[in-house]
Amino acid sequence: MPNQQQFQSLNFPQSVFLNQNYLNLSANPAQSTFLPLGFQPFGYPQAKNFVYAYSQQANLTIERDLGGGFALSLAYNFNGGRHLNRPINANTVRGDLLTANFMSAFYDAKLSGKTPPASPFTVSGCNLPTDPFPYVDAALMNFFRPGGLNPAIAVGAYLSGGANCVAQSLALAGGLPGFNAKCNPVPLPTGIDYTGCVPFGDMDANYSNGSSIYHGFSADLRKRFGRHYEFHASYTYAHAIDDSTDLQSTLTPQDSYYPGLERANSTFDQRHRFVFSGVYQTGRVGGDGFGSKFLSNWTFAPLIEVSSGRPFNIITGSGDNFQLSSLTSRPNITVDPACGTPTPSKFSPTGTLQPVCINGFVASGIPPTLLELDGNLGRNSAVTPYTIFNDLRVAKRIPIGERFNVDAIVDMFNIANRYNVSAVSPLFTNAGTATAAYDPRQFQFALKVNW
Repeated sequence: MPNQQQFQSLNFPQSVFLNQNYLNLSANPAQSTFLPLGFQPFGYPQAKNFVYAYSQQANLTIERDLGGGFALSLAYNFNGGRHLNRPINANTVRGDLLTANFMSAFYDAKLSGKTPPASPFTVSGCNLPTDPFPYVDAALMNFFRPGGLNPAIAVGAYLSGGANCVAQSLALAGGLPGFNAKCNPVPLPTGIDYTGCVPFGDMDANYSNGSSIYHGFSADLRKRFGRHYEFHASYTYAHAIDDSTDLQSTLTPQDSYYPGLERANSTFDQRHRFVFSGVYQTGRVGGDGFGSKFLSNWTFAPLIEVSSGRPFNIITGSGDNFQLSSLTSRPNITVDPACGTPTPSKFSPTGTLQPVCINGFVASGIPPTLLELDGNLGRNSAVTPYTIFNDLRVAKRIPIGERFNVDAIVDMFNIANRYNVSAVSPLFTNAGTATAAYDPRQFQFALKVNW
């Protein structure tokens, strides 16, 4: 309710976006701040019954001394995240109701010879609930959000002589599942009664119903320094699954009515990772000649890392399910001829990807369900290329008298000059195309004086 909002108006107490001033209607034009908004204000509230997250961890490690300076370690790690916070739109558009309303308006226009609406969002006017093709104004119904109709549009329609359309819209929407049609936008002498209305648009609330699970197995082989060398080799096999990455990734699910369908491989999931690091020192080679001095006191320290790619989400870049989330809408792996030519893709089980569209539903006359408006390609179903990093340090200690020596050092990064992809395009039309890469081959030279 307007008198329940706790906004700090600061220096703009008359702003129409504070305290819901855009709903204030007065007989005195100087005091009226009424402004019909096509899209209601949005917010980021805390979800009801929010609780803080916690994790369950377990670790089992076995170590064995193999003798000769060698040691082997085998470890299993488990981490389960519970009540992870994640953004979910608590007042998102009902795409199925929006499409069904559009289809009625479309067929009514065809029947009467009028111009059909361009999209489900642009349906205007209304038809009687007793009409063969009843429909309502999409903006008036706040695009069929669960919160109910748009009171700003309702008041505007009432004042412009559209009271019957408002009443018909409420009567038609009264039986719609998941839609609040209880609000009363009738102007009263003392103001407007919005009882039952929720005059807001998208509400990306911070929920705490996310979860994650991680299983990891690692093997480490170590060699203590002896006989001029030491090394450490490790291999990790891991699998991370979740339904949301973290709160900093402010991406709502593809379908806020079905957030459980987001459960898939984590964005940071990396199945295989091998790392080898070592140091070899020649020490002092016997003799006093040039050969002995040249071959003595060299250090070679390689570092090699081989890692599998990480998952990424393939998207269409448009809100195909009408939930206004272009960064999370995924394509279909099944082909609908009514939706145009599919795009070949190596990441699709069927070999093609295609955005969801409503053309086939409009042609059949059967409205879609919420799930039929969602792309059926799973979240994070693609994986970036694997990476190989190969670095090497070569150092030579050069004695200068008895008290001084100089270390000449060369560090070489990405010796093989391998093209390691660091980011790819998520758009289904060119999914997996590299958009960034790690550094090419680089050299670093240094001198270090010791005394």
